[in-house]
Amino acid sequence: MPDHYTYPGTEVLVNIPGYTDPGAWKEAETAIIGLRARELARSPIPGGFDLEHLQAVHARLVEGFYTWGGRLRDTNTGPGGTGIAHCLPEFIPAEAGKVFDALAEEDHLRGRDRAEFSRGLATAWGDLTAVHPFRDVNTRSQFTLFNQLAVEAGWVIDWNQIDPHVFAHARTVAIYRDPDGLDALLYPALMPAESIRQDEVAERVEQSAAEFTRPRWPRQVDALDRELRAAVQRRATQFDLDSPFDGPDRRPGPQDRGLGL
Repeated sequence: MPDHYTYPGTEVLVNIPGYTDPGAWKEAETAIIGLRARELARSPIPGGFDLEHLQAVHARLVEGFYTWGGRLRDTNTGPGGTGIAHCLPEFIPAEAGKVFDALAEEDHLRGRDRAEFSRGLATAWGDLTAVHPFRDVNTRSQFTLFNQLAVEAGWVIDWNQIDPHVFAHARTVAIYRDPDGLDALLYPALMPAESIRQDEVAERVEQSAAEFTRPRWPRQVDALDRELRAAVQRRATQFDLDSPFDGPDRRPGPQDRGLGL
């Protein structure tokens, strides 16, 4: 949506290199932010997983490309074409504070089992999606911050198991309904960090950042809805993936009903 962040009469965000062609602008933006996301996967910005921490991540991702890195937006926004509104600018600090305070009360999800961590992260991610603190680059900032939080809490998210389009749709759904879709996508993709060699953890997160920020063709909303509903249905039939039951006496799981994890 054109506003004072964009060049007059266009949706191209005013940028330091001066790109005005939509294709060239988006290609350059994707490249630089993708590079920064991979760098932060290797060398995360230390912080308290609060709004200030998120602002520092955002500032680093857009450094040298936008002048408003880390600054809270002052215009109204909403997911394109949905008619949904994000948090009004004047309420961003307070609403973001609620999200991060809730995480802090849960010790940033440390010591949680798979189900508890998945649900807690899904709730926080959905709530922060509704806040949408910055004019743009919110998704990539949240991706960077929450992957860092996951690793520090003992989990690595295998993004190869998650379609970014479906995940983005689940985040939009979480604004007006619930975070069940996010939980359904995150739960089976969680890997205990202790099961991965220490030198591989950063490499896996870096590879995930490269995949997540790769440009893709858009998908139809009805197709995304079907996939998200299917994921939620699978999640409803899944037993704890960390269940000690195995062998001939194990508890029956989705695979016994022809439902893959």
